[in-house]
Amino acid sequence: MQTNQNLPPSTAKEAAELPLSRTLIFCLANELQWDQATLERALSHAGYQTSRSDWLARCRLFFMLCGAALILAGVAAFFAFNWQDLHKFAKFALIQAGVVAGAWGAWRKGLDSIVGRCCLFAAAFLTGVHLAVYGQIYQTGADPYGLFVAWGVLVAAWVAIGRQPGLWMLAEVLANLSLILYWTQMLYPHSSWSEDFGGPLLMLGQMVWDQGLALSLLLLNGLVLVAWECGSERGVSWMQGRWFPRVIATGVLALMACASLSVIFDGWEHGRRLAPLTPVGFVVVVGACLWFYQRRKPDLLILAECALAIILVLNSLIARLWADSFEFALFMALLVIGQTAFAALWLRELARKIRKGVSHA
Repeated sequence: MQTNQNLPPSTAKEAAELPLSRTLIFCLANELQWDQATLERALSHAGYQTSRSDWLARCRLFFMLCGAALILAGVAAFFAFNWQDLHKFAKFALIQAGVVAGAWGAWRKGLDSIVGRCCLFAAAFLTGVHLAVYGQIYQTGADPYGLFVAWGVLVAAWVAIGRQPGLWMLAEVLANLSLILYWTQMLYPHSSWSEDFGGPLLMLGQMVWDQGLALSLLLLNGLVLVAWECGSERGVSWMQGRWFPRVIATGVLALMACASLSVIFDGWEHGRRLAPLTPVGFVVVVGACLWFYQRRKPDLLILAECALAIILVLNSLIARLWADSFEFALFMALLVIGQTAFAALWLRELARKIRKGVSHA
């Protein structure tokens, strides 16, 4: 099908140089005034029209992922229930057999198949289980962050050759846990038993209160997000999925919004020297996301999260500075309604432009 028919020469040349995408097809349909049947045929030929076989493939993938998750959960439940009855070498043998079986399955089925990817992810996950069991049996006394660092180092090669978002997400979780635990246990350890008793809840709070930790997590996750989007822009096939960057962007926006709120309401008490950088980081992150996900790679979910973060932080700042009467509370309610309505209209207009393929305008 000649997509450049009746297009101006400059427009046809630009369209030919662009990578094929759903947005490009809608743009061509708008320029060439295609009818609905022609548009559906173009989407079908390009692989963007969901057919019965596509739905079956997606259902098969969903149930396969659920099965792999249930198998991994079953392995963990088996060890939890039979912990006292199993000999330590039996525990090691079972876990190592799972790691070897997963690696063999990935090699046998290939890294491009769904089964191969699930097997490789299972092997990477069981590597961490093996390290945890080793630490429990021999009571090495190592700091908890060492478990996640060692886990990440051991599976780094699999992450590099696996070429799948699942392994990247596992590596991302391990990197974040390693940084948080190292920060809270080695650089700035807790000063009382009550802080240690807080456990994970305290670590989540410290991600927000400690501006140095918040900015470090921003740098780590921001670099990962930039690397992924650069690969996606360059046409790397396995980086075309959107769930991974959406999860990372959601975490970054939530982290910076909560850290900015802690600065607004707590002042400079936590991370005194770095606290002024947190609002700056929030503005930079939101501005970069608004520009990139509106003009380069349109993504309404991330843009909606940016709008929510702006409304939350801006209204909190206004309330912190001027809230002193009942009339002001009424004003804030009206302000929130107006901001929400404006954000909804803006997102609706963006959706219309994206559908027509002119989101860059």
